[in-house]
Amino acid sequence: MRLPPDPVLLAAKRWLEILPTSGGVPRAHALLTTHAHYSDLTPTQYTTALTWVRDLDLLVNVGSPIPAANQVLSAIFEKAAPPWVKDADELVQSPDELPTDIISAGAALGLDASAVYEQLVSSWGKVDTAARERVGAAGEAALLVLLSQTLDGRVDQVSSRSDGFGYDIDVSLGEISAHLEVKSTTRLGRFTAYLSRNEYQVMLRDHHWVLVTVRLTADFEIAGIGSVPNAWIAANVPRDTSPYGSWASCKLEVPAEVIANGIPQLGMDGAGRLPS
Repeated sequence: MRLPPDPVLLAAKRWLEILPTSGGVPRAHALLTTHAHYSDLTPTQYTTALTWVRDLDLLVNVGSPIPAANQVLSAIFEKAAPPWVKDADELVQSPDELPTDIISAGAALGLDASAVYEQLVSSWGKVDTAARERVGAAGEAALLVLLSQTLDGRVDQVSSRSDGFGYDIDVSLGEISAHLEVKSTTRLGRFTAYLSRNEYQVMLRDHHWVLVTVRLTADFEIAGIGSVPNAWIAANVPRDTSPYGSWASCKLEVPAEVIANGIPQLGMDGAGRLPS
C-alpha cells in the first residue's frame, strides 16, 4: 500500500480526533467539510482519508488514548508496511536516517523526526515479532513435512506440546538422534536468529542439539536448509558480566559463510533432499 499524500494523512488524523465526540461519521463529515477551521483540506481529501482509515481498521479503536498522529503513523508502519520497515533495525539507526517521505508524513501529522523515529522503533518491534512468528511457524511446519516424508524414522514435533524442550523437532533414525531447533527466514542475504537462554543452555548440555536454518520462498516453500555450528553460537552469544544480571534471549546475525550446507547429522543436503 502506497503512502497517502500528506493532506490525506492530516485528514486521517482529524477524523480520529473528531469522531470520538462528534456522534458518528455523518456528523464528523459535516463538521470537517463545513467548518472554517478545517477548510484547508478539500471534501475529497476527507473522503479519501476516511476510506484509508477504514481500510486499516483505525475506526475499530475510536477514542483510543493513543494520540491520533501516532495512530496514523503506527498504521503506516504496521499495516501499510513500506518495504524498508522490515529491515528498519538495520537501515534506520537514528532519526537522521529516516526516509524523506516518512519525515514529511510525520511533519504533516505534527511530529518531528525524533517522534517519528520513536514510533518506528515501537512499531518495528510489533512488525518484526509478528513476521518472525509467522515465518517461524511456516518454516518449522515445512521442515516437519519434509522430514516426515523422506526419513525412515521417528519425527516428533515436540514444540507442539511445550517450548520447554529447548528445540522444536526430535528425529530418531535407528542409532542416530537429532534435536532440531529451527530458525526460518524469507530474507535473502542476511540470516537473523533469535535464541532463548533455555535453547542455549540445552545446546550446551545436549550433543544432539542442532540449530537448523530454513530459507523459505515468498510462498513459504523450502528454498534451502543449513545448520549453524554450536561452537560459533557459543562464541557469539552475550556474556553475563555480573552475578546480578543475565541475558534471557539474544539476536544473532549469522554470516552466510558460517552456515553449513544441509543437516549433516541426518544426511540432508542444502536443497532439502535426502540421498537415496
